[in-house]
Order: sequence, then C-alpha cells, then structure tokens
Amino acid sequence: MFATVLHNLKSPENTGMIVRTHVAFGGEKLVIVGPEPWRFKKRSQAFSRRLERITQIIHIPDDESFFRWCETESFTPISIEISENPIYLPKFSFPNRPAVIVGHEGKGLPEEFMRRCASVVTIPQFGGVACMNAAVSCCIALYELNRTRPVERTITGHKFFVDETEKPEGFEQLLPPDRAKPSAR
Repeated sequence: MFATVLHNLKSPENTGMIVRTHVAFGGEKLVIVGPEPWRFKKRSQAFSRRLERITQIIHIPDDESFFRWCETESFTPISIEISENPIYLPKFSFPNRPAVIVGHEGKGLPEEFMRRCASVVTIPQFGGVACMNAAVSCCIALYELNRTRPVERTITGHKFFVDETEKPEGFEQLLPPDRAKPSAR
C-alpha cells in the first residue's frame, strides 16, 4: 500500500486530479500537509469526481508532525521533485510502504523537508519546459509505483469492472441520479 501526500498544494484542479488518481491506483491514505485542512468544493470535485468522499484523508498541519506520522504509520517519505543530484524515476525502486509527496505548484518542496525524506525522485524531462504540473508529476509517479502490479480487473466497454463488493460504502451517492440504483425500501 501507499500514501499520497499533498504538501501545501493550492490548486483545486491539481488536488482533484491527484485524489482521482490516488483512488484509481488503490492508495491507502491521502495526506494533506499544510496549516489548513483542504476544503473540497466544485472546482476540485469536478476533477476528483467526488472521490474524496470515499478515501481516507488525513490533515497534518506541519512538517514535523508529518515526519512523526510517517514513522508511526511505517510509511517511507519519498519526494517527487526536481533535484540537482537526481534519482531518476525509471531507475528508482519504491519501498514497501511509500508516502509519495508532491509540493506547492510554484515553490515545490522546501529543501529542509526534502533532506528529511528517504529519497528525492526526479521525473526526467526532454522538452523545452522547466518543470511539469504538480498533479501530472504525482500521477506519473503513482503510475510508475503501480506499473508492475498484475492487472486483475476485466474491462467492460471503456471502463474497468468493479465488483459491487469492492465498492466502498457511500459509493452510490457519488453517481449521477440516473446511474444510481434505487434504494431498497
């Protein structure tokens, strides 16, 4: 299992995309580090498809508390950030319980924070752009983390089949009214 960590993210769209990817890849915990808990509103929900309602979200107010949480929960903090001495993502082997961390859209992750992480992993780039979007970087890292897992789901049409027993409690409330099953009376 893995945790996805959003360190002082500000964009509702980025947050929403990361939540959706976290759930799609079977993430255990979504951790939001920053002084205020994230408020999911229309802009973030348009990208998350309201999946924040069915994932475990933990708010941690500061870096010190975050590193204590990692130790207590046996997660290994792995920063996804551009670094001068990079470990490139294709050559990186994720530990058993990684906490995959992305930082603020403009500032990235603080140097002191990255020094405390087990690894700082850089996604290689080949075009004329200085850096990638935070959500895109997180999604690439989560894909790479899960790339070698066996695919056990069947595909129905253009979607993966999810058995009723696998759907989390409250899943029906996420569906549009025309797709939700009528409740038992």
